[in-house]
Amino acid sequence: MKKRLLFIICFVLLLTGCDVNYSVTINEDETFDEKITMSFLKTPSDGNNLTIAEDDKTPISVMPNETKFYDSEIIDKGNTYDMVYTYNHDMDSIKTAYFIANCYPGMRITNDEEEIVINSGDGFACFIGDDGLKADSVKINITTKLKVLNNNADNVSGNTYTWVINENNYLAKNIYFRLERPNNNGGLGTEIMKKDSASSLTAVVVLSIIIVAALIYLLVRYKRNKSNEF
Repeated sequence: MKKRLLFIICFVLLLTGCDVNYSVTINEDETFDEKITMSFLKTPSDGNNLTIAEDDKTPISVMPNETKFYDSEIIDKGNTYDMVYTYNHDMDSIKTAYFIANCYPGMRITNDEEEIVINSGDGFACFIGDDGLKADSVKINITTKLKVLNNNADNVSGNTYTWVINENNYLAKNIYFRLERPNNNGGLGTEIMKKDSASSLTAVVVLSIIIVAALIYLLVRYKRNKSNEF
């Protein structure tokens, strides 16, 4: 396996500072939009280094012989550059995603019929590079519209849950995130079933009223005809 890569770009390009934002959006169709943004100050030697970094494709997972790679781009923001990696994972590929597996070796993403659970284990392995250089700051963001059952995020803003990793906590920083699957008994599937059940019940009630009304009409007509016979 290659050397840990979450901060390799920072360590190669920088003498001063590197901010990293790792973001994943968990969609209602259970796909995962992964985005890693590394922001760093410009230096005179950035041109060649950036070209090398952009050409060095990063596989989306740690699986042997992986043939898919992250989409990457370099965004010039004036005094800084952003190196951005993105990929849309399914449930299987996110479990072995390259950046996750390298920086949280103990990460476990599990799912059953009702829940998805993300548990990183302790220790963020990418805060210090193999050469001893450190990142300035690391933020990990999980965004989702699904129902969150439990989490240990440092901050919550709307549907986004954020963990902040720094020099004081990276050795023991744990991420725990448990959410409800959209098709479980308490989620979207139930709402659909409730709507279907309500529609079926309404149809039965309407049909019953029509049948009762028809029977009453026939009974009244029968009695009227009998009366006319006399």
